[in-house]
Amino acid sequence: MKFIVAKRVYKDYDKLPKHVKELAIKQMELLKKAKSLSDLEHVKPLKGTDEPYYRLSFNDYRFVLYHHTETDTIEVVMLTHRKDTYKKHNLPWR
Repeated sequence: MKFIVAKRVYKDYDKLPKHVKELAIKQMELLKKAKSLSDLEHVKPLKGTDEPYYRLSFNDYRFVLYHHTETDTIEVVMLTHRKDTYKKHNLPWR
């Protein structure tokens, strides 16, 4: 499983408090080491879409992931607080 990070995630990361940044890095390392999304405990598919979008939760924050099934690549699309994850951003499933 390959792993890529969208440019937007770096911008989202820069806005986070220091303690959340440390947690985000730990989650990214776990994501990189995983052989599949099912290996991760806090990954669930997003409802309301036929596309392969998932969320990885830690504390009150979420990574939004997209699984490119043809190439078996996981793209980290977004990193936000849980209250902003689904309403604030123009996501493809909305």
